[in-house]
Amino acid sequence: MDYINGTINATVLEMKFQITNINVKPAPLVADFSSRGPDPISPGVFKPDILAPAEDVLAAFKPDDSSSNGDYVPTQYMLESGTSMASPHAVGVAALLRAVHPDWSPAAIRSAIMTTAITIDNARETIKDQFNGGPATPLQFGAGHINPNRAMDPGLVYDLATQDYIQFIRGLGYNMAEMATIIRGTMWSCLENSPELNYPSFMNIIPGNDTSFPKTRNFTRGLTKVGDGPEDYHAQIEVPTGMKIKVVPEFLSFKGERDNQMFVISMEIDAELFSSGSVAYGFLRWVGSKKPHLVSSPIVVALQ
Repeated sequence: MDYINGTINATVLEMKFQITNINVKPAPLVADFSSRGPDPISPGVFKPDILAPAEDVLAAFKPDDSSSNGDYVPTQYMLESGTSMASPHAVGVAALLRAVHPDWSPAAIRSAIMTTAITIDNARETIKDQFNGGPATPLQFGAGHINPNRAMDPGLVYDLATQDYIQFIRGLGYNMAEMATIIRGTMWSCLENSPELNYPSFMNIIPGNDTSFPKTRNFTRGLTKVGDGPEDYHAQIEVPTGMKIKVVPEFLSFKGERDNQMFVISMEIDAELFSSGSVAYGFLRWVGSKKPHLVSSPIVVALQ
């Protein structure tokens, strides 16, 4: 600008503008640098939770600072990639949901984000992994790509209270001193240990050296209605060959807001499930009688 303002009859030889390409396919993709599941500390809890935009995101940058590679960058904005870019998107959606629903717990907000996520890309195929170009699994894309508009009205949520976390942490084998450090206090009680959380997903880890099949496992979950009025839901199961799922009950009837209903998933796994890889997955979807309520949760089995 100083050159333009201080020069008479300034000549521009060439000026190039950056062009934004739209409708690029396939999108979204799991970035090759994205963290993958399962969680090494607690593999029974499904991770990652969600997929959010994180590659070449225009972000504010500290003025007159150096970039990560040591080059001087005289700008206030940069195109950055990584978890530091995905997290603000996810946190921003969570903040918007809290503004719309101030009575929702953090667990309810997470559930709404996860159960309304998208697993199909704009080419109408399963979201792909940039690392190898093939279809990704929930251990790469989580519950799917974040979808803020649908998350505002999920229909049902998998809710959790503080006591649920206390029982779960205790079930991981922590002693009293470690529990006090994690909880940041000594005034707590734990009458029973819980091996799992009321999470909006189902994760089953099988040791790789365990060759005895079939295997069975049950999951117990609770759903809470977060909308006005009564509504009925029925279970819709999508599983691969080698996995059998039974949901009891198959139909849930909610009388109104905050009504809670429990259900149990019974899983049976045959060796055939792992004929094409060490990870297999399906989905449980609770389909509401009032559109567009579709409460989707991944069911993942992995050899480890």
